[in-house]
Amino acid sequence: MRAWILSSLEDLLSSPKLVPLAVLVVAIFLWLRPRRIGGTKPSATALRMPPAASTSQEPLRRNLEALMIELQELSRKIGAEIDTRFAKLEAAMRDADRRIATLTRLTRKTGQAPPPSSEDTAEPNLRHAIVYELADSGLKPVDIAKQLGKTPGEIELILNLRGRLTTPADPPASDAPPPTRS
Repeated sequence: MRAWILSSLEDLLSSPKLVPLAVLVVAIFLWLRPRRIGGTKPSATALRMPPAASTSQEPLRRNLEALMIELQELSRKIGAEIDTRFAKLEAAMRDADRRIATLTRLTRKTGQAPPPSSEDTAEPNLRHAIVYELADSGLKPVDIAKQLGKTPGEIELILNLRGRLTTPADPPASDAPPPTRS
């Protein structure tokens, strides 16, 4: 049982489940520590067992103490691992911010807009055409989003931009008559 617990804890140490593990370690520590009765410190005589009971429970007590020591060491390792990962994340964020600032500065110097990504230039007309077709067939933006695996907000944005992107010579197809002024 002890080996299983230790191997499970080591597996969790290398996985992103460190917070639940830390909660588990604290819970076990709180459960196993001597409890105070009436808000006073437990006395040494209250913790002592009768001689007959203490001899049979002594190996169990030693095993529990050894397990507690191992858990404390493991919790220190977990804390160090969390600190290391946090420091690496902060360094990566600082590096990304620095690169964004450099790119922005260079873009302003040259007076050019940043080049669009290949996904933005190759696919939008096809993706937008699919959204337009589904909307013209009577589907609601929520239903279109479910079919295409997009968010409803993205679908609504594409549909709202449809009218702004078309020219007066190429109005959107509509079965409704144009609005009249009175």
